[in-house]
Amino acid sequence: MNTHQSVHENADVAVEETSCHGVFECLGASSTRWPLSPVMRIYQKGASYLTWWRENLGWPRAIKHALTARLPRQSNGNGARRLGSVAGGGTGEGQRLGLQPGDLVRVKPIEQILATLNQKRRCRGLLWMTGMRKYCGKQYRVRRRVERIMLETNGELRTMKDTVLLEGVMCDGAAFGGCDRCCFHFWREAWLERVPTEANEQDGQVGPSARG
Repeated sequence: MNTHQSVHENADVAVEETSCHGVFECLGASSTRWPLSPVMRIYQKGASYLTWWRENLGWPRAIKHALTARLPRQSNGNGARRLGSVAGGGTGEGQRLGLQPGDLVRVKPIEQILATLNQKRRCRGLLWMTGMRKYCGKQYRVRRRVERIMLETNGELRTMKDTVLLEGVMCDGAAFGGCDRCCFHFWREAWLERVPTEANEQDGQVGPSARG
């Protein structure tokens, strides 16, 4: 499964982390622990958090969030609680597309995606990952639906709903210490929109099936 993209315990699967949440035992046994790994774990968690806000909101709003993160949460006016500039209700309900392999989709603009996120940057538990912003506005083919995954932390099988993989859209590891695992990003259907058949035939511009 995708080792970077975490999901909340109240969603389809349950892992409470914001970065890599485990490795297969076979990988751990064949690798050498870096002496500074404990220090880097603390650094990476903070760096990933700040990078997420800078990437998705820009430096001014990211700095504002950092300064106000410990203040009481604000209301977005409809009863939902929000933190900083992520103002969505965080459900993504009613945005199911029933996508199938081969379907052509476009990643929605970042503001529409942020509107689906809760204060923990998640849509129904699935984290909008650092590094996914660059795919906004681009077209991709659906590779496959994600129906079932294994949690690497304990080997437990869980089911997922309304989630797909896109052809060639993988984590490039830049925000995670240069990780080379090339994990597929998980995409909620609420973050995507179908490309009409007519536009598909006229345009034909599909994102490259390559890493990053």
